[in-house]
Amino acid sequence: MLSQCANSQCSKPFLKLREGKLFLVETERLTKSGEPVPPSLVRARQQQRHVEHYWLCNECAAQWTLIYDRERGIVLAPLRRPVVGVGTVAAATRSGVA
Repeated sequence: MLSQCANSQCSKPFLKLREGKLFLVETERLTKSGEPVPPSLVRARQQQRHVEHYWLCNECAAQWTLIYDRERGIVLAPLRRPVVGVGTVAAATRSGVA
């Protein structure tokens, strides 16, 4: 169950769906250690993934997103900011916006 922001540096509680950003992350289902691995044909028929739920508050969602890394699990990644083209800057300068 979700209880707070997925950013470990943030302690905002999860209260409402409309606040922040909800993530449904499909991850690989791991077998327990010592458990025999089924043959590949059987594995292909079994569900090998499951969905986990995470939430970022509004402030964290403005700067971060969540990604799944096979080695580290769910991790924060900075949002990519759009690159402003030279034409856009020139047009803004001419219009007096910049």
